[in-house]
Amino acid sequence: NENRGRTGLWRARDTNGDDQFDELKLVREMIGSGEHGTHAVVLSPDGRSLYFANGNHTDLPVGMEKSRPVAWGEDHLIPRMWDARGHAKDKYAPGGYVGRMDPEGRAVELFALGFRNQYDIAFDQNGEMFTFDSDMEWDIGTPWYVPTRINHVVDGGDYGWRSGAGRWPAYYADSLPAVVDIGPGSPTGVGFGTGARFPARHQRALYAADWTYGTLYAVHLTPAGASFRAELEEFVTGKPLPLTDMVVNPLDGAFYFTTGGRRTQSALYRVTYTGTESTAPVGALPPTPEAVQRRKLEALHGDEVNPAHVAAAWPFLSHPDRFLRIAARVAIEKQPVGSWQERALTESQPTAAVEALIALARRGDPALRPRVIAALERLSFAALPADQRLPYLRAWHLAFTRLGQPDAATQARLAARFEPLFPAAD
Repeated sequence: NENRGRTGLWRARDTNGDDQFDELKLVREMIGSGEHGTHAVVLSPDGRSLYFANGNHTDLPVGMEKSRPVAWGEDHLIPRMWDARGHAKDKYAPGGYVGRMDPEGRAVELFALGFRNQYDIAFDQNGEMFTFDSDMEWDIGTPWYVPTRINHVVDGGDYGWRSGAGRWPAYYADSLPAVVDIGPGSPTGVGFGTGARFPARHQRALYAADWTYGTLYAVHLTPAGASFRAELEEFVTGKPLPLTDMVVNPLDGAFYFTTGGRRTQSALYRVTYTGTESTAPVGALPPTPEAVQRRKLEALHGDEVNPAHVAAAWPFLSHPDRFLRIAARVAIEKQPVGSWQERALTESQPTAAVEALIALARRGDPALRPRVIAALERLSFAALPADQRLPYLRAWHLAFTRLGQPDAATQARLAARFEPLFPAAD
């Protein structure tokens, strides 16, 4: 038909119950192909939405109606070096991303961005989303190398992939860090052990498949504030074992995974538990108070214009939990800048001031540059807690990349301000 050869989200249906798909419909076009193209589709925990993962060579969905993140950009103060082999040259943010849509594709929304090539996504029993993102293997040894990593994917999050040497370091205050770094590899499928006839620890584990090194990791997650920390276990390994994807069979409680690809041997494996520990089903661990609060802030990430959202989110700009600060900042950035710019420029609490000025640099008019610079100058690098010094420098960085280059006199004054900080142990 007229859609043949087009890429994106397709729906196949058996309309007459004969166990054969007889209806094929392109729900939403997404231009991208190959190993960095369109990837997994996963049903939301509430059964009302479809989430999809696309790699960094995939355009945003055609006619995308909504976005949870706002104002993403490259934000490089000095020119980047593109990949020397040309990989992902001229590919820009959002890079790899996670989207969400209703089953009919009437409303498509960007949910999170900044991945290189995350192939799959999975939800835990509390509805928290995770993925396994890839590295750029020939960047190993460079300052901008980022290993394969497990990411906790939250509403409106930016995970920092930018092409070439432009990859953001994990400490940038406007991006989110990994739950755990794994190292070199080639991520494929992920899934939770929910429903498996395994001991409790392995029912709750996230499983992550590495195609290259033939390793199926069990990622044991522990709630930590509004996010998680993790312990890695090599659950199944083989040489070769080119893992592709996995699923728990609800009928027999066994764990199944597949291998294959690139002319390797394809196979289906089943994993069962033999031992004395209980395999009775376990429920979700209770969410932390910080996770509950993060969800409340994420509920403010919609498109509704409401000054009350700024008032509700603002106190969390100074929270010690990074995930809460970012959830609050995204909520504020969704509101008209004029409703909060004066509060950002006059905020006196240092942590909140840094976060608010990051938001204003990202969303404000370049005419605000002198006032943003003045507000940043009122803060003392030496007086800031150690964990706020890098966010403070990132706020300066964004003031320059987003609001424009200052005049020569201002540059000289700022150079004199920062030069005595070097050399530094951090």
